[in-house]
Amino acid sequence: MKTVLTKAQELAEAISASDVYLRMKEMEAGVEQDPEAAAAVRRMMEKRERVEELLTRKGMDPGELKIANAEMILAEREMNTNEKVMALKTARKAFSDMMDNVNRILRVVITGEIREEDVAAPDCSGSCEGCSGCG
Repeated sequence: MKTVLTKAQELAEAISASDVYLRMKEMEAGVEQDPEAAAAVRRMMEKRERVEELLTRKGMDPGELKIANAEMILAEREMNTNEKVMALKTARKAFSDMMDNVNRILRVVITGEIREEDVAAPDCSGSCEGCSGCG
C-alpha cells in the first residue's frame, strides 16, 4: 500500500510540475489580476447563480426565469470574448485532456480494458508532448 501511495504522490507532483498545469495556473492568475476579465467572470457567475436560484424557487415565474437566462447568456458571451478568459479556457481544456489521458492509461494498465476512445489517433507519434489529446 505504501508503494501505491508513494507513486500516487509522485504522479501528483509530476502533474503539478507539468507545463500544461503551470500554464493553466498562469492563465488563472492572469484572469484574476485583470480587472476586465475578472469582472466578466464575476458577472457570469452572478447571472448563473440567479438562474439556479430561480430554478429552485417554488412557484417560479417563467417570465422572470426567461429574463434571467437571457442575461446569463449575454454575460457568458461577454466573458467568452475576453482574450484572457479564452486563453484560460484553452489552458483548462489542455489540462483536462492531459488528465483524461492519465486516467485512460491507469484504466488500461489496471483493468486491461481498452475502449475505442483509448486507441490513439492514426497520426499519433506516441509522444504526448504538445499533443491536444487522442481520438
